[in-house]
Amino acid sequence: MKASHAETVGPILKELMNRAPVQVVSNMQMIQVKNNIVSQTTPTILSPTSLSFLQERFNQNLIALNKTQISNGATKLKAAALLTMQQEQENLKIESRAPVVSAIQELITATTLEQTTVKVKSAFAEIKKEHTRVFVSRVGAVIQMASSKVGFSKQKVEILSPNLTRVVATNSKGHNLISEIHTNAEKKVDIQSELEGITDGSCKKIMDEFNKELESLGLSADRKERKPTGGIAQMPYAKTLQKQRSGGSIKREFKNEQVIISKDNKNVLVQYT
Repeated sequence: MKASHAETVGPILKELMNRAPVQVVSNMQMIQVKNNIVSQTTPTILSPTSLSFLQERFNQNLIALNKTQISNGATKLKAAALLTMQQEQENLKIESRAPVVSAIQELITATTLEQTTVKVKSAFAEIKKEHTRVFVSRVGAVIQMASSKVGFSKQKVEILSPNLTRVVATNSKGHNLISEIHTNAEKKVDIQSELEGITDGSCKKIMDEFNKELESLGLSADRKERKPTGGIAQMPYAKTLQKQRSGGSIKREFKNEQVIISKDNKNVLVQYT
């Protein structure tokens, strides 16, 4: 898996703003100058769970617009939403342009307050969906690089569903380092990793090195918990491989550990060794 090609929302907004009603654009400019709100662009791609700030920024812009003499509710919603996207454009990554372009166009052309309310939600949801896809792709690429650095250079990537991507990395001895990237409706991204096939007690050392490589590549966590698993595979795919390797039986060959890494109690990395 290579990191997906991604762009920011910026070019799309620049292209579509020419189609926005003059009143919407002028209101955006008025609020921007009045409040002098400056977005903070991050050097790395934001975790999807961090995009909750979009709602906060939208609320701020809408409150500011509600203090003006603007009476048209649809105009205020459009101005608040488009201004929020504009202010945070460099932090919002997308892979597929078409769905985002369509969602923003529908927002711009909505005529009633009810329609505009629905289209605001749809536009932000589409942007978050695209951003999550880019984030997962970047995480997958980091996992591949880290796996290769610790000796698991033969790799297979499977996108099993929109919410699950699996990276299976194999070393020269046939041992597997399995990593799965899970996402849910709330755009939370969890990573599960497990070493399969190793019976010489070196799992902890390998996973420590793997973690070190992940951190050096920008994927870090704040908390770690370790629990013994007794040498029994935990992830469904690892169980399948272990069963195949043992001819249908599973042996407890050494004491294993489960490592749970959580950052801000949002995105979780679970590792079985």
